[in-house]
Amino acid sequence: MRSLLGLFAFTSLCLFSGCSGSPYAPAAQAASGLHDGLVLVAPAKGTVIMRSPANKVALLKVPSYTERGTTLETPAAAAASFSLFNGVAGTLQENSGLRFLTLLGEPEGHSNPYRVETGDGNYERGYSLIEMELQRGGLDLETGWLSARSVCLVRTEVGLVKYVAGTVEIRLSRNISGEPVLTVTCPRGSAEVSYANFTKDAAYTKAVVRGGYVQITQNQVAGRTTVVAGDVAPAKPVSAKDAPAAK
Repeated sequence: MRSLLGLFAFTSLCLFSGCSGSPYAPAAQAASGLHDGLVLVAPAKGTVIMRSPANKVALLKVPSYTERGTTLETPAAAAASFSLFNGVAGTLQENSGLRFLTLLGEPEGHSNPYRVETGDGNYERGYSLIEMELQRGGLDLETGWLSARSVCLVRTEVGLVKYVAGTVEIRLSRNISGEPVLTVTCPRGSAEVSYANFTKDAAYTKAVVRGGYVQITQNQVAGRTTVVAGDVAPAKPVSAKDAPAAK
């Protein structure tokens, strides 16, 4: 979370020092009334790779604004922090890949880019739709005061993590057998995880996590899905390279 605090400090510095750049991209307003939003990304440690929507590769050395379609990649001993236009913040852990798929929000107001006037003199955060794809590794999310009308979801090869609220940690790895493992931990938050249960003829299944964790291991070829849930964060699955040598 220290990296998130550092990113927030940089954002505040930009606001007070006259840095240019709206949190919304200069795109035409969609028929739905939503605008494309931007994301502020920063290297938390090490060398962070950023791929543009046009697949141009650059090393992220200073905090920069980017848009949907961008992919962040963190090698070993590297991590990246980001802050979305609607207040959602996150940290991409080492050996991870994350792509921003959808960044939509209501048009910015006079006093706050993600608040709308309710008509009675008060303001509430506007509707926003955030969609990301965790390709590998770990992602920590903090939704803060995200509007209850908003949607924040993360796609993975194992399943879909949606209705993210509060502090949520998402890990996508492979175990010693090479099976993909999705672990969602909610130390101070909640999320709904949807996945295909191959043990039950690939039936659509969902699990709601509040204050605990759920770990889903899939093997489509063998027709097997293993689900473990509890209140204490599970141990990280052992990968093939970390497994002890055979005696």
